[in-house]
Amino acid sequence: MLIRNVSREDLERALDAVNAKYDGNVAWNNFTREGRSRGGGDTYRVTLKVKSSRGPGGKKGISRIIWGTGPEYTAHACWHVFGNFFAALFGINPNATVISQGRTINKDVGNWVDSNIGSSANPVMFSDACDCYERGIA
Repeated sequence: MLIRNVSREDLERALDAVNAKYDGNVAWNNFTREGRSRGGGDTYRVTLKVKSSRGPGGKKGISRIIWGTGPEYTAHACWHVFGNFFAALFGINPNATVISQGRTINKDVGNWVDSNIGSSANPVMFSDACDCYERGIA
């Protein structure tokens, strides 16, 4: 995802806030400064992962959910981790803008938009592709 109008400190603080909720299990998978933003601050390309796929915030393997094959969990952070990261970031810096999966997310719109990552025959919502509800952290 691309995040504009932020500082590195803003992003680190948002990650710290997420880790307080997910027992320190969330980390940067990619963290690259892309340059200055037109609106002030910098632009970063970042992705999140979990340190332990079976720990809080780990995303379930979609092929396991639908067909019973493939990995049970992946190293990808789940939808809730990203939603909480965005919420923390917008609380720290309301001018931040996130471009993720072709959508623009800001403090007013776009966060917590759930969608189907399965198929029409076997739908799986982003919010159901983890065990955050069972852990009581959703």
